[in-house]
Amino acid sequence: MSAKGSILPAMANGPGNLTEPAGDRSASLGAPPPTSARLTVAKSLSFTGRATRSEVASYALAALMLSLLMWFAGMFFIPDQWNGLVKNAFTALLAIPVPALLVRRMHDQGRRGRWVWLAVFSFAVWALRTLVAGLQGYEARIALDQVIWPLDWLVILANLAMIVLIALPGNTGPNQFGPDPRTR
Repeated sequence: MSAKGSILPAMANGPGNLTEPAGDRSASLGAPPPTSARLTVAKSLSFTGRATRSEVASYALAALMLSLLMWFAGMFFIPDQWNGLVKNAFTALLAIPVPALLVRRMHDQGRRGRWVWLAVFSFAVWALRTLVAGLQGYEARIALDQVIWPLDWLVILANLAMIVLIALPGNTGPNQFGPDPRTR
């Protein structure tokens, strides 16, 4: 068989051969792939692409563990007058990557990121209550709660809707928002 009829020249030009870069060489060098929590932090402000359910779950678990550590630290190391402020600031810090993560989760299902406004609404109600309590005291917070208590039902419904949307499976294969993150 001559070299023209052989399949060897076609194979020499394939991906990973000398004529074409192999792509991500970190996997071949033994570097561990990033975990979902690390991936979430790395993409914390990226609203493009897709996120799996495991990425959302690993971030939620990491945030829960960090919150528990902060709670224990607050009990023993933070003075009482600063305890609430530090814990609320830490909660707000943990919430920074959540909108981008949820948008990417909606993209995995082929949905637009507008659904994330449900979570933003819930966070805004919490932030309003926390801000009023911090600036004007708990009496003002109680007065605010007496006025906006019907919003609590909307917050509950919004949170339940977000949980259901997060739990739904993503699209298999690529969609308009990017390649399938489960096939990397």
